[in-house]
Amino acid sequence: MNNGKNNQRMPGPGGRPGGGPMGARMNAEKPKNAGKTVKRLLSYIGKSKILLIFLLLIMLCVTVIDLLGPLFQQKAIDTFYEENGRITVDFSSLKFYLVVMATIFALNAVLYFVQGIISAKLSQETVFIMRNDLFRKISKLPIKYTDTHKHGDIMSRMTNDVENVSNAVSQSITMLISSVITLIGAFSMMIYYSWQITIVAVITIPISISVSTKLAKFMRKYFIRQQQILGKINGEVEEMVTSYKTVVAYGKEPETVNRFSSVSDDLRKNSISARVWGSIMGPVMNFLGNFQYVLIASAGGFMMLRHIGGITIGSIQAMLQYSKKFTHPINQIANQYSSILTALAGAERIFEIMDSSEETDNGKHDIDIGKIKGEIEFKNVNFSYIEGKPIIKNLNLKVEPGKKIAIVGATG
Repeated sequence: MNNGKNNQRMPGPGGRPGGGPMGARMNAEKPKNAGKTVKRLLSYIGKSKILLIFLLLIMLCVTVIDLLGPLFQQKAIDTFYEENGRITVDFSSLKFYLVVMATIFALNAVLYFVQGIISAKLSQETVFIMRNDLFRKISKLPIKYTDTHKHGDIMSRMTNDVENVSNAVSQSITMLISSVITLIGAFSMMIYYSWQITIVAVITIPISISVSTKLAKFMRKYFIRQQQILGKINGEVEEMVTSYKTVVAYGKEPETVNRFSSVSDDLRKNSISARVWGSIMGPVMNFLGNFQYVLIASAGGFMMLRHIGGITIGSIQAMLQYSKKFTHPINQIANQYSSILTALAGAERIFEIMDSSEETDNGKHDIDIGKIKGEIEFKNVNFSYIEGKPIIKNLNLKVEPGKKIAIVGATG
């Protein structure tokens, strides 16, 4: 305790302003319930109902038009047929189908453009509401929270994590909805052409599901850890910048640089692992898709040569196209899985702050101004940032009128 005119700021735990045991706690954090996080995230998306409904309608139109492509391709191919040992072409039908295909492809391109605009608006509306709720929550957090969590980590949740959620809403979530519609439509068209070839095509589905599930479970821990370390590294930078004078005054530059380098190296190693395992799923799923392609072509050729099920060259081509449309959404989900994991990890960290207890202010009451003497006295004051680790024990302090009292920590 020091009487005088110099005012000092009370350091946080560990002698660092605004510091705390966040680094140790980060290593102990575990992933939250992914299902609960998705449900809560969807509730934010649902707040923009008009945009969401319009987007779903556009996506439905895009998917239906996309599924019509192979159908008209089949009809155009089958205008070529053999008659009396010669190849004959029905040019009027061929011209009609080509015009129809050109029209639906042009319409599909326009609708894709409109879908992108609506997705961007929905994304920004969602994160606008989420960011405001998060900032409002931070303004009501108790001092204990900001003293036991690094400021850079809190800022990271407001910036990096919210941005990851924005990317997921504008890209990954719309892709997921479109993929589900495409899967149902493509499967229905495959059944329409040949249930026998459809059975051959779905052989690879259980394998795909098993591989993607196991890889996803293995990858998730790396993306959760990546977001945690990113918050920690932001905290180190924020501390260094805001406490630069103190660091220089005590000659702590080498120690600070070494600490930052250690965290940065940890982020580098974890990010490499996350990206490697995140990118491996796409090639694996592509291999399974190509294997399915070979099975369908072989089965279709066999059935056509044996005149089974009325299979034609055009219908084989259609089945190959629909099989691609059936497996492509699965590959898309696999390729986007790393982005989805990152977004879910960020959403968990955002909701963690939103679920924190707010500051309870019970100290407001009327004061009789006429009785103020400028004398303040504390009796038996106890204080701690963390329960069970007291910082101040039974403090008795009396401040005389006109005096200034500074309370400093171990570092001075």
